[in-house]
Amino acid sequence: MQHPSVWLDLGLAIALLPVSAMLIVWLGMHVMFSGDDFGSPGIRTAHAGRRGAWISGCAAVVAGGGLMGLRLWIAGSVHLLVLGAAAVLVAVVAAQNG
Repeated sequence: MQHPSVWLDLGLAIALLPVSAMLIVWLGMHVMFSGDDFGSPGIRTAHAGRRGAWISGCAAVVAGGGLMGLRLWIAGSVHLLVLGAAAVLVAVVAAQNG
């Protein structure tokens, strides 16, 4: 099987970054505004943080692993790093509130 060009790999990494960024922003907003009606963080924020960490981690494995399976190494590693870092950040929020 022939390897895709480096330019295709870089272009796909850049083209898919806005999709990953939208997922990260959506998860972040969901976690930030998941407190009770009075705005205090609590168990609902921790629960939303854990859910966000799972979603972000699974998206990192699926997107990064799928791209690497297609031999798009640069795009796969970029998405593993970006979505993996988001999973860690959201998990930290869950740990602080839970």
